[in-house]
Formats: sequence, structure tokens, C-alpha cells
Amino acid sequence: MIRLLTSSTFSGPIHPLLPLGKAHLIPVEILSEIFLLVLLDRPYAKQRLELVCQRWYSIMSSTPGITSRLWIRRATKKEVVQAFIQRRKTRFAVIVDVNHEGDGEDFNSDEFHASLMVACQAASRWQFLKLLSFPPPGEYNALDTVVQPLESLTGFIMPKNCDLGSFLEPLMTAISTTTLPCLTKLDLSDSRAVLFLAQPTCPHYFFSLTNLTITLSRRMESPADILPHLRRLEYFEAQRLYLPIYPPGASLPLIQTLSYLSLKSVSVQWMAGKVFPALEICNITFPHHIDAICVQPVTMLACRELIYDSNGLDPLRHFHHPPLDLLRVRSGQWNVRRGNPQFVAICPTLFASAQSLCDLDLEVKCSERLLVLALHLLPTLVCLCLRLTSPHALSETFFQRFVARRSNAGSPCEMAALPRVPLCAKLTVLDVYYRRWLRGHEKKGLIPVFSDIVSSRFSEKDSGLSLCFDAPNQNWGVQMPVESACDVAIDGNHSAIGISSPYGIIPLEWYEGSASTSLSDVPFKEAEYLVAHHRLSIGCLSTLHNLVDLRVGYRPDILPTAPPPTLPLFRTLRVFTAENIHPSFLVGQTFHKLERCRMSLHGEGPSLSEGRVTDMPVCTTLDVDDLALLATFKLPQICELGASFDHPEFNMIWETSIAVNVNLSGLEILHVYGSYQQANLIQVLRCLPVLKSLIIGNGSDLGADFFGEFVRTPPNETAAMMQSHNEGHVSGVFCPMLRSLLIEECDLTQRPELIPVFRQVVTVRAWCGFPLKRFTLFDFAHRRKTRLIGRQGGFAVKTIVLGGDVKRFRLDI
Repeated sequence: MIRLLTSSTFSGPIHPLLPLGKAHLIPVEILSEIFLLVLLDRPYAKQRLELVCQRWYSIMSSTPGITSRLWIRRATKKEVVQAFIQRRKTRFAVIVDVNHEGDGEDFNSDEFHASLMVACQAASRWQFLKLLSFPPPGEYNALDTVVQPLESLTGFIMPKNCDLGSFLEPLMTAISTTTLPCLTKLDLSDSRAVLFLAQPTCPHYFFSLTNLTITLSRRMESPADILPHLRRLEYFEAQRLYLPIYPPGASLPLIQTLSYLSLKSVSVQWMAGKVFPALEICNITFPHHIDAICVQPVTMLACRELIYDSNGLDPLRHFHHPPLDLLRVRSGQWNVRRGNPQFVAICPTLFASAQSLCDLDLEVKCSERLLVLALHLLPTLVCLCLRLTSPHALSETFFQRFVARRSNAGSPCEMAALPRVPLCAKLTVLDVYYRRWLRGHEKKGLIPVFSDIVSSRFSEKDSGLSLCFDAPNQNWGVQMPVESACDVAIDGNHSAIGISSPYGIIPLEWYEGSASTSLSDVPFKEAEYLVAHHRLSIGCLSTLHNLVDLRVGYRPDILPTAPPPTLPLFRTLRVFTAENIHPSFLVGQTFHKLERCRMSLHGEGPSLSEGRVTDMPVCTTLDVDDLALLATFKLPQICELGASFDHPEFNMIWETSIAVNVNLSGLEILHVYGSYQQANLIQVLRCLPVLKSLIIGNGSDLGADFFGEFVRTPPNETAAMMQSHNEGHVSGVFCPMLRSLLIEECDLTQRPELIPVFRQVVTVRAWCGFPLKRFTLFDFAHRRKTRLIGRQGGFAVKTIVLGGDVKRFRLDI
């Protein structure tokens, strides 16, 4: 909601001009100006503003400065297009996208043809035409005309690698035969469209352009003479455009106006001997007729970013420019012997910008010595990107030069690390791109060095070292070593793997913004730790043969629901935590080495009638929030258990499944949380003869009867119990080995009736020889804890204020 505010002074109170809920009293003219100001800084807010109410939608639709968008997709109806055009009297943008992922598979060619033809009737009001995707020729009726001239068109974008079929000629005809003083943006991807508009009869078409992009999938058969007609062009991007050879004195107005130039497989002959006063960014890839530049150099008076990609880098020295901020160079030479001369050729450019160069991107094979010498002469470098073929390209010794201090790992001396000046002292970002990551000893040595670089230099969140590969979604960031996988600090949309080293676990974070993307491959096959917030494919899990610690996030579809029993992790995992896991991933499997486990259930619980269990022969610590899931686990060596005992069929599940599959005779720690019945909890505790620690997560419903169980003994058997206890036999006492009792969510000030029971528990158990060494009540609502201290014949209560970092109890997994 928008609130209009006023104040007499900047420091005085601010009062609303209108009361809340009275925004409908704001005049239309004022709202229109407000909307224009908001969309100027936040264009993405347009849809939100339109959805506030019908009045705002109508105002935004009728405001001339706000462009409405007409989408024509697979499922668009003719009536919808007609209603859109009738509601608006101003210009609008047309976007055609038949491959939109939100539409179904069905395509009605007649409906698409009718919708597009209705839109063409209002072509004079088209402000922008963007064709994201178009149906293949033959799937729709012929479009042979555009009824009205495109007199309001400011921009046109064609789809990449798409044939417009019969719609191309009438569309180009409408554009080329219409006076277009406002056309400023053009994006073409069809050579026929380029040649059509490059005819001598329509040079006026290019006069007003400020942004021109021509991206062709194949080289044109004949040249397109368009450069002399580009009078106002500022942005020019061309790929496989066939330009004619221009004489030295040809008049090319774009030379004076260009600020961005990107050419790929395009002739640069027209640039020879020219002076570009406004060109700031220049990108040349596989240029044609580059020899002309070597004869007549190019001068770029304002250039700050230069990108050059070619097998031969010698022409780069013939580009004259001021000191650069960014330089990206790539050479296709395949070995160091051929690459060294190419690197030497770019050294004059590097040294000329030594005091200003902040960003360097290199893909040139050369010797480590040459590269180190060059980097030593670049004191201002902030971002460095090295594009390499494999880990063999640059050794550990090279990367150790980036470490800001020497490591003392393995040294018997406890002296502090000696400081040293590293390579590129101001470097904050180091990106290493590998085409492939080899298996073998070389990567085991590089990863610890990368971690040393991060630990010694990069402490800020927006800085660090990343590893990238020529494979889809393979961007990994190196982090500082941690002691355990639970210490890996990553965003909820990221995943990470961990590799063991002498310094600890080295996490490598997978940078992928969308959590819906699947992590289908991990190049680091030796990874032992995996923290996953993305879907894990069977293929990915099958390649990780050394995985000992797997931690899965809260999404329910991260793990496959029906994995094969031959997955390596079933034989290697020692620690496993999973939130919202599907029971079918577990049932019938055997975790041969699993020692610690935490999981919560997603979907319906497992079927207990089938009798299929999950075998964990060496598991000692388990935290599970579902009683039915616990009933399917076979746990012969469980020592620490966290669970919720809330289930309508508790007695049946406990007697028929849990008591059979779970060996509770050795359980020493029990953490109870969530909902439970007091009687059920008492039944469980009676089965735990060696329990030493009991933690109850919700003690607000526990009464005096429950705590009385800890001191209730059969009549006249106290002496017998004492004698049995002294002999090592402790039968007849409720939890005889219990030494620690922690109750959370229990406010003793609100429940004074429990104090006599607590006094009895503390004093009687101490007198009988079964003392509680720690009896603590936590009240998180009031940030305090209460310790009950007892000795033979004494009882004391001590209240302590909780700090802000105190958290609820969880088993350490």
C-alpha cells in the first residue's frame, strides 16, 4: 500500500495525509506519477501493482509511460487478445512465445493464427515486438499480411535459430516500408531478414538505431552493406555477419558513436586506421581480415575493457588504447611451446595497463615461469580468471605463490606462520576453469592448496576461489577447512562436498541458484562428505564410492525414492542425516557402517505389516521423529536415541516391532521431544536399565505422578536395593543408572506443586545410592534455567539466566 507522507521539517514527526485504507481517494493523475516513479527504479514491480485492485490495473493500463505486454502463447485465445487491445488506448509490447514452459503440449494452429492476426490489426500501436519462440512452418496457417504500419515500433527481436516461415516477408515489408523515426533496437537472427533490410531501397531503416544485434547460425552468402547507414549506433553485436570491403575513406558514422562493440567471425577491415572516441568495450573473436589491423592500427581513446579471442594474438598489440581495467584473452594453441610466443605477444598490453588493470581473464597455454613473472608486475589486480585444460596445466607450486602465509602443518615447532607477500596481493577473486578434472593424485594435492589460498586471503563473503568446469552447472567454490561436516556453512539453495586433508575437511560449495536443479555429477569422486540441498540422481550417488557423511536438506525429493541396494553409500556411510526422507529409500536396505543417523519422515509412514526392516548393525546414535519409522529399524547396538513417542497405536508398535528390532539394554542417552503420552514414556523408561541421561523436550505436561516414578520402590526393599546396587545389580529401581535429568519448557514458578516431588527425587535417590548429578529445568520463554542440587539430607534450587546463544538440546550427529 502507498502512504503519502508530509513533515514540516526533516527531523520532525511524519504524518500521513490520508488515513490507512483510503488510498482510493488519491486522484488518478497522482497515482500515475507515483507508478511511473516506482517502475523507473523497479520495473519488476509492474505485475504486483496491477494485482492490487481493478482501479490500479486500469490506471496502469491507461498511463502512456507504462508499457503493457500482450503475450501470445500456445494456449492464448483470440478473445483474450481482443479484450486486451480494447481495454488499452496506448501503445503496448507484443511477445510471442509458443514454447513457454507453463503451457501444455497441445497446439491449436487456428487459434494461434487468429490471435496473431487480431494483434496485427493494432500493429500501429506496437511499441515493441519480441519473438521468443515461433511455431515451425507448416504448423499454422500462412500469415501473409500485417494490416497496419508499424509507426510506433521502437524495438524488434527475432528468435534465435528459428524460422518465421511465411511471417518473415510481410513483417519485414511492414518494417521496411514504414517511416521509423523511433526505432532504436533491432535484434536479427535470420540472414534473409538482414539482406531484406539491407536493400538500397530502405537505408532509412538503420538511421535511428542505437542498438543492433545480428546473430546468425551460418555465414551469409552475400555481403550486407549496412555500416554507412548506422548514424546513431551505440551498441553493435554481430556474429557471422558478412560485411563488404570498405575503402579507407569510406564514411562510417558509427565510428563516432559506438560505445560497445562485439564481433565474432566478422570482418574487422572497416576498423583499420580508425579512431573510436567513445568505444569503451571491445570484444573481438575469430576476426576476419585481421591483417588490415596489423597494417593500420586501431585507436580506441575511451576503451577500458578489451576482449580478444584468436589462435594468433600478435594483432592485439595493434589495438591502441588507454590503460585497461579489464583484459580477457584466449588463444587456441594446444601446447606450451606454441603458447609461449602468444603470451609474450600480449605482454606489452599487460605492462601498459599494469597500474590500472583490475580484472584479467587468461586462456593461454604458457610456462608457469612466464605467467608468474607477468603477474608479479600487476599490482592492482583484483580478479583473476585462469582457464586451463586439466590439473596438469599449472602445478601446486604455482598456486602456492598465492598463499599469504606459509603453512606449518606437520612441523613439531609451534611457531606462528611466517608472513610473506603473495602473488597479486590485492586479489579478492580467483576463478580457475578446468575443461576436465582428472582422477588421480594431482587433484588431491591441488585442493588443499586451494583451501590454503582461501584461508590465508579471502575472509569476505563476496570474495574467494571458485573452480569451474566445461560441463553444465559445474561451479564450485572452495571454503576454509572445518572440523566436521555439520560445520559447513552454505546457503539453503546450495550444496557442498567435502574432501579430507591434514587441515580438516575442505568444503567445496556447488553454486547453483535454483534448488530445483539436479546435482547429476560430482567431478570430485574422492569426496567423503556431501551436504545436499539439490536433487541427487542415482548416477551421482553411484560414483561416490568413499562417502562417509551424507547430510540432506529439508526438501522431500532430494534423495531417490527407490534406490538400488548396490549404492556404495549403503556400505560406506558412517553419518547420515536427512529431513523429509521418503521411507522407500530406507526399507529393506542395510547400512553396514552407519554409526550416527538423524532423519524425519516425508509422506506416509512405512508399512509395518510387510515386516521389512532397515538394518543398522553398528549404529549407536539415532534421532528419529516418527515412531513408525523407528519400528522399521534394526538396531542391535543403539546407545543414544532421540525420538517422539506420539502414536495412536503406541502399545502395539512397541511390543510387536520396537521391542523386537531395537536392543534397548545398552541405551544410555534418551532425548524425548514433540508430543507423547506420559504413560507411554513411563513404559519406555522401564525398559532402559542402564540409562544415564534423560532429556525431555516438552515437560509442560508432565505431572507429579511421572516424577514420582523415579523414587517409587516396592515396600521393604530399600535395603535389598542398596545391597544389590553395591554388588553391581540394580534391579527394582526406576532408571537406576540415571545421572542426568534435563527438562525443557518447565517453569517452576508456575508449577509450585512439583517442588515437593523434585525434593523427594533429589534427596531420596541420593540417600539410596542412585543420585542425580545433574537435574536441570529449562524455561526458554523467560530465558532461565533452574538447577536442583541435592545431597544426603539437603536440597537447593539455583536459578541462572540463559545467554542469547543457548539452544534447545539435540543429539550430536
